Amino acid sequence: MVQLRPGITTDLDFLKEMLFEAFFWDASIKRPLFASFRDDSEFSKLLADWERRGDRAVIAKEGGIRIGAAWFRRWTPEIHSYGFVNAATPEIAMAVRQDHRSKGFGRRLLDALIETARADGFPALSLSVSPLNFARQLYESMGFRKIGESGTSWTLLISLTPIRTPTKPTNKPPEHL
Repeated sequence: MVQLRPGITTDLDFLKEMLFEAFFWDASIKRPLFASFRDDSEFSKLLADWERRGDRAVIAKEGGIRIGAAWFRRWTPEIHSYGFVNAATPEIAMAVRQDHRSKGFGRRLLDALIETARADGFPALSLSVSPLNFARQLYESMGFRKIGESGTSWTLLISLTPIRTPTKPTNKPPEHL
């Protein structure tokens, strides 16, 4: 049985492993060794100073073993990641270990992270995804919509504000008239 829990300080190395999985999602592309890639400046900046204000993570565990993670961070116009929209909108990153993919764990992680962002009062979340990445279907099925492109990736956004359902008009006049 999979259990979800909030990320804690000691999860940082696992978040780095999951970020590596997110970077190299395409099994047809040869991966570098994690040990050599983890010092790449574009990679290392994405989790630098983890646990700044607004950093949140959700960890999925099965049988006591961490199998996936989803997290968000806020960025600035000067320092940001690929799915940056604005300083008020955190950007998501997530991954599930290869042997646990396509089993619904990513959906559970993403759902928990969205609820965390809502509870924290964020108006939206963004992310960056290759249009060829199979995870794009998950994101779109959960309400993320394309708002732009950056290089070969799409920027997706989900609004977290409650959606009001319009009331159905009736032919009855209001009772107070």
